[in-house]
Amino acid sequence: MRHAAALPAAIDGSDFERPLSAQGQAAAAQSARRLAAAALKIERILYSPAHRTRDTAAIVAQELALGASAMEAVPALYAASPRTLRQAIVKSHAGARVLLVIGHNPGISELGQELGVGLGYGLLATSAFWRLAFDVDSWQRLVRPGSSGSAVRG
Repeated sequence: MRHAAALPAAIDGSDFERPLSAQGQAAAAQSARRLAAAALKIERILYSPAHRTRDTAAIVAQELALGASAMEAVPALYAASPRTLRQAIVKSHAGARVLLVIGHNPGISELGQELGVGLGYGLLATSAFWRLAFDVDSWQRLVRPGSSGSAVRG
């Protein structure tokens, strides 16, 4: 999932500290409801520690009734490449079979494109998500070349 829409950076502020806009908060809640309706049984949320992704993760976790123990801020997810995203998933999945990873473009969109071969959807909009399913026995398969799955865009 890509984080929800954030406020522009203040003149003296950093990109990392940009909070969600009111529109972003509403969109994150709407996406969380779509995730809940899909009955994906998300077990764990990995998210970039940037303010806007933290806020997005908190909104989603609340809607899905996930506790703090199901959430992990992963510093490597901030502005990460698809390869770094894959490595972070393998390292931080904590045994979960169903993960939600909340990150930033272009990396999060590029990862979805790599894993959902041939989808051609382009970049995710804010609050949008890829839903990918893999028939694999280990998350370690994500870091091996040729890993792909079936995908739906949400």
